[in-house]
Amino acid sequence: MSGFDVRIADAARTRGLAIAGSLALSVFLLAGIFLTRGGGSEPDTAIEAVRPELSVSLADTIGANDGQIGRTPVTNIFSDDTIFAAACIACPASVESVAATVPSGGTLAGVLGNAGAGAGDVSRAIASLDGIFDVRYLRAGQNLTVYLGTPRLIDTRADGPQLEGFSFRPDLDRSITVSRARDGNYYARETVAEFDSEIVRAEGAITTSLYVDSLAAGATDRIVVELAGILAYAVDFQRSIRAGDRFDVVFERYLDADGEVVRTGDILYAVYAGRGEPLEYFRFETEDGQVAYYNSEGESAQRLLMMTPINGARLSSHFGMRRHPVLGYSRNHYGTDFAAPRGTPIYAAGYGVVERANRFGSFGNFIRIRHSNGFATHYAHLNGFARGITAGARVQQGQVIGYVGTTGRSTGPHLHYEVEHNGTRVNPMSLDLPTGRTLEDDERDAFFAERDRIIAIRDGARPAAEIGDVPPARIVQAGESSGAQ
Repeated sequence: MSGFDVRIADAARTRGLAIAGSLALSVFLLAGIFLTRGGGSEPDTAIEAVRPELSVSLADTIGANDGQIGRTPVTNIFSDDTIFAAACIACPASVESVAATVPSGGTLAGVLGNAGAGAGDVSRAIASLDGIFDVRYLRAGQNLTVYLGTPRLIDTRADGPQLEGFSFRPDLDRSITVSRARDGNYYARETVAEFDSEIVRAEGAITTSLYVDSLAAGATDRIVVELAGILAYAVDFQRSIRAGDRFDVVFERYLDADGEVVRTGDILYAVYAGRGEPLEYFRFETEDGQVAYYNSEGESAQRLLMMTPINGARLSSHFGMRRHPVLGYSRNHYGTDFAAPRGTPIYAAGYGVVERANRFGSFGNFIRIRHSNGFATHYAHLNGFARGITAGARVQQGQVIGYVGTTGRSTGPHLHYEVEHNGTRVNPMSLDLPTGRTLEDDERDAFFAERDRIIAIRDGARPAAEIGDVPPARIVQAGESSGAQ
């Protein structure tokens, strides 16, 4: 025999081919890693050459899954491609969504950390929001969707879930998405929905209440509250509202692609016709940017003081002589009592300075506010004070200053309200108070032109109870920024 063994030669040849194949595969993998980490000039192109359909960014994936509730798998687009995985060290094996809510006193960093994201990822992701959203304005109760990726075994740098991004809606028409890119940076993107607007008209007669009947006519909660604020200077909602009174309000609203009302805009026109002359007001903005409501002659609807500093209350005791419910004998009652459930908000009747906000004898928790023109108002038997209401604080008309209670000498929850003028207590229900701003001569022509324009809009507005037949909402990208690696 020659000593040549065919089986041994075949085995050697097989081992040589295996070694050569392993070396070739190693070179290929190392080249992919080198390109991903910045060694090549066009790493994205190399990746897309392998699987072009996988070049979609995670931001698109997040946008498609925004709003999912709970911990839900989002996608597993990388797990079936070994070559792509080798070329994309930062890509996760899978992504899941976690629904989160900002607690009272919570922060965005705390929410992301509690969801499972690492501190380093969190700080870089939040930094990408600069110029798009100020995290100081993130409110309690805000819902977020957090996206976490499961690291690949080949990525030995990862020691836990990788923050792939998060998304939230700070407003009905704004959506903000933060996503991790292949280079490891985080990028923030804001989109704004351009809803279609229309001017509508809600009118009708009082059968139950202004609130109930306005809603039935197509107004919203916000519109009814603003309407009450416009009328509050001239209408006593505890005594003046009667069945058969008529109301008319013209306002702007915005609808989504399904024709649903997503929010409302400004009230342009409001009328309340009860006893006496109808109250008719038009919205007008002066050149210095002040917005107010004026009657058809240009006189402001606003007064120095609101007629009633509380909504939804029942007038339970009038100004004047009465039999005291606790003391049992007749004496002058120098205020007006409004019965309401404990905790009902109480408003500052006018602009002014708080002179005292503390416990005051039989009045219980008590507030005194000094106004202009020699007026002062008193609020007694409060359950508590609103935040910031202390002696020396300045308050705006209509600002919440406290809440209905039954402290002091009281038989039940109510507001005792007094008005003082030049040291003498007067009946707040019969005051002829000075108006707010008076338009100058050079402003009146502009107001009359706006008044006539609003009247034309009112006459052509469709009923607010009708909804639909509007084009779909349009989405625009408002901005994009990135954070440091």
